[in-house]
Order: sequence, then C-alpha cells, then structure tokens
Amino acid sequence: MIKITEESEAFANKLFPNLKEDLRMAQMKTDVGAFVNKCLLMSLVFAFNLSLIFVIILIQRKLYLLTIPVFVFFFIIMFTICIKIPKFNIAKVRQEIESDIFTPSRMMLTLLESGNSLISALENVSYTKAKSSKYFGKIASEIYLGKNIEQAIEDAIKYTPSDSFRMVLEPIKKSLKTGTDIQVNLQATLQQLSEQKIVEIEQYEKRLNPLSMFYMIFGTVLPAIGVVGMVLILSVIGFKIEFFPVFLILLILIIILQLFFVKIFQSTRPMVKL
Repeated sequence: MIKITEESEAFANKLFPNLKEDLRMAQMKTDVGAFVNKCLLMSLVFAFNLSLIFVIILIQRKLYLLTIPVFVFFFIIMFTICIKIPKFNIAKVRQEIESDIFTPSRMMLTLLESGNSLISALENVSYTKAKSSKYFGKIASEIYLGKNIEQAIEDAIKYTPSDSFRMVLEPIKKSLKTGTDIQVNLQATLQQLSEQKIVEIEQYEKRLNPLSMFYMIFGTVLPAIGVVGMVLILSVIGFKIEFFPVFLILLILIIILQLFFVKIFQSTRPMVKL
C-alpha cells in the first residue's frame, strides 16, 4: 500500500510539477498526492450530479452515446477548477498580507529598537489584529520547533506570495548573514516600501477616471439604451414580451456585466493600508 502511495505521489508530482510549491504558498497543509486524490473524488461527485439531468434527457431521446462525453465534459471542468484551488488561496494569502503589512512591520521595528530579540519581536507581532501578523508568527513557531532562524526566514521568503512581505524579510536575512544592524536595514526598507505604495496609489488615481468613464458608458448607458431599444423594436413587430425567458436572460447578462466591472475595479485597487 505504501509503495502504491509513493508511486501515486511521484506521478502526481510529474503531472503537476508546480503544485507542491503552490500548496506551500497557499498555506495548505497537504501533500500533492492527497490533494489530487481529493480533486478526483470531488470532480467525480460534482460531475455525476451536474450531468445527471442531461444524461436523463439524452437517454429519453435514445442518445446513449452522448452520455459519456457529457459526463467527461463536466468532470474535466470540475477537475480543472479544483486543481486551481491553491492558486485561489495564494491570491487570498497575498491580499491578506498586502492589506496591512505596515502595521506588524512597524511594530516589529519598534520592538527591535526597544531591545527585543528577533524571535521575541516576531512572536509579539503575531498577537496584533492585523491579518498579516500571523505570517510573522509562523516564522517564530518554526524557529521554536527547532528550525534554524536563517532557514526559517529564507523559507518564508521563498514560499510567500507577497512581494511586500518578501521585501520586509530580505533585510532581516541580509543582516543575519552579514551581522549588520537589523533596525537600520529594516527602517530603510519600510521607507522604500512606503514610497512604492504611494506611487501605486497615485497610479491607481490616474487609472480610476478612465475606468469610471468606461463603466459609465459600457456598464450603465449602453445596457439601458439597449434594453429600451430592444423593447421598442419587439413591441413594433408585435412580439409578445414576457419576463421569462427574455428579461430573465437580459437580467443575468447585466448582472454578469456588473460583476465583471466590479472585478476590474477590485483588481486595480492597491491592497495596502499606509
């Protein structure tokens, strides 16, 4: 049984070479083989439930040969979504860290300047209410569990999806290797990071006006004119207009359009609190 498990693990690693690193960056405590097996099981269950209605309709029409392609189609769709879960979690972790990275970073600098050790500062920072503070605490936990402090910092840099968190940890890593003052390097890094975030906010302000205009035209004016124009045309030609299915389809399309613009605004907004 162990041999089969090891073979499955090796095959999963070859099939998805970046999955192991993605799971680590997504803070998902599972191995590649177990995760792929869960995805296969979930995909089978969801594909069966989703394709059941279509299969019944196809059987009633005696289109038996199409039942398997329908099931395979839904299985592939569900498995593709499932295997992307680490990517979604990576984006969530990045957003958590980037949203308030300055609060724990500045607190850690203050603790270091007050004479606290690096391990003590990392531990105390983890008790703050900032979302990103727990990632500092994980470094302290690994050190307490026996990992070398330099290795713990290096692993955190390697497996974090946040460039800002990596930027905060780099001067600490450099100071540990060279023996230079951590406080000086960290303070200079935080100042540089603050300037970068201010530039991002200024760039967002410049992008906001054209994005707002684009939304007003394509997200508000054109859909309203299109719906009114379609209703007038259908009324002239004598087509009977009912909520189902015409207006229901239009409503769904408009909702999708609005969600699309919401996603655009969210993706362009800087994820930082100075």
